[in-house]
Amino acid sequence: MKPLAALMGTAIVLSLALQANAQVADPKVADAKPGDVRVLVTAAIREPLNAVLRQAEAAIGKPIVVEYGSARGNLKDEILEGQGFEVAILLPDVDDEIQAAGKIAPDRVEIARVPVAFGLRGEAPNLDVSAPAAVKAAMLNAKSVKYAPTGAALMTVKKILSTLDIAGKIHDSSTVQTEVPLAPGEYEINIYPLSEIIPNKKVKNLGAVTPPLQVPVIIEATVGKNAADPKAARALIRFLQGPAIDQALKDDGMEKGHVGK
Repeated sequence: MKPLAALMGTAIVLSLALQANAQVADPKVADAKPGDVRVLVTAAIREPLNAVLRQAEAAIGKPIVVEYGSARGNLKDEILEGQGFEVAILLPDVDDEIQAAGKIAPDRVEIARVPVAFGLRGEAPNLDVSAPAAVKAAMLNAKSVKYAPTGAALMTVKKILSTLDIAGKIHDSSTVQTEVPLAPGEYEINIYPLSEIIPNKKVKNLGAVTPPLQVPVIIEATVGKNAADPKAARALIRFLQGPAIDQALKDDGMEKGHVGK
């Protein structure tokens, strides 16, 4: 039986570990404090937004709580279920749906756009994805093809599968929650926005999907119809339209939103 001091020491270590895990857990807008600017954001722009978040808070004079997730998945569901927010940074088709439901103001601002890219996990030296025929061969020979079934890259995934006529013929791992095991010589193809491929240390960036199969991801910012602080919401969107985020977008393979969108 362990001495009491050892048991207490173990308990303290576990407590500290739990506190550390709580601190690094992604925030939720549902947990925001009064006065916080609540922002729901597609994961496709996570890295650039995180890079300028402190500047954004200084610019608008308010603390910002950002919740990242799937625009077509949990974020859309939260909004339709009544979650309050000041700003949503999502995708055009999602904005169409939540606007029809009366959840956002009519003005929609294009903040950024990014190509969808291929990422490689496993062993496949010199894998060619430079043309549609090469993409077809690469995907059919992959042990696994991974993408988010409600993710920002979905339109490109659908175009690839339809154009190449390979739906149902690939090893689709989009709904597999765990990492697919790979034997020597096997590989997995990941299809995500370039902004999610670049920071992913587990995959090799194979570059943007070839233009004939590409549907770039457009990221829009909107103000919540029932925002508690619409003035701060619009100030945040103006900040994101300015130059402060330009380098962070570029570093993550993105480009600035097109004027007039």
